[in-house]
Amino acid sequence: FNPKISIIVHTHIIVHTLTQILKPYRFWRNAALHFHSLHLAHGRTHVVEVLEKEGNLALGNTFQLLMNLMVFFDRCRDQHWEDAWTLIDSLLLLPQAEVEMTRKVEAFHCLDNVLQHSFHHIALASMECLYHQHSNLKSSLGRGQSASAAGATEQRLMELRGRGRLLVTFVGLIQMRSSTDTNARIARMEAYMM
Repeated sequence: FNPKISIIVHTHIIVHTLTQILKPYRFWRNAALHFHSLHLAHGRTHVVEVLEKEGNLALGNTFQLLMNLMVFFDRCRDQHWEDAWTLIDSLLLLPQAEVEMTRKVEAFHCLDNVLQHSFHHIALASMECLYHQHSNLKSSLGRGQSASAAGATEQRLMELRGRGRLLVTFVGLIQMRSSTDTNARIARMEAYMM
């Protein structure tokens, strides 16, 4: 038994498996991007007019949101935590302040069922963004930083902890359709940020 050969073989198996898994993802992602660029991106197209006429314009909005979420999850997968957080924050799905909580809970219940059913993935990935940003900043704290840079880092750490607390509260209020493990993982990450 040669461990080096075993590692090489297993690496090739993993790469082959991931390639097979990503092929359908790439196909559907490209199909969605193509559909969007042809039928939704250029103002009042025939598709938009039909959706509007049938009172289903929300479907176009849901599609656009799903496209943005696809980019968000790609950024998470690539561990671009700050970019992913900036995107999810700009989608305004999550409360940015305590005063928005009631409105965001109501907005969640108005989302398409597809989004509501998969929201636990969005919430978990969002907390991962906060957690990793916090962890990276915390590890850089004090390493040759000036007093003003350390103060700015501390301020950003406080902001990330605050957003983590808001997310945990929001998740508790919307009663996501998920396992208790997801809620526990979200709460655990928030606790690690304290």
